[in-house]
Amino acid sequence: MQQSIKLPIDVEDKEKELLALARLVSYARDSAKTLNVEGVQYCLELALASLLQEVEYISDKNVLPTVDLMALGSLGRC
Repeated sequence: MQQSIKLPIDVEDKEKELLALARLVSYARDSAKTLNVEGVQYCLELALASLLQEVEYISDKNVLPTVDLMALGSLGRC
């Protein structure tokens, strides 16, 4: 049986990791838009919004302009 070890995560490190994930999701969302897969694009926009909200919650400041990163006219459902 494998046990997991929980290490304390620095708030700054967590913020950096979340921003890195947001960049990856943003790239994937843009690729989905290019490929015209609207359902995937919509789901990635939801994931990106969630990541950005978490970053804002952690840092207690507006780190990124969420509206600028989110595409406005998406269709589809997750």
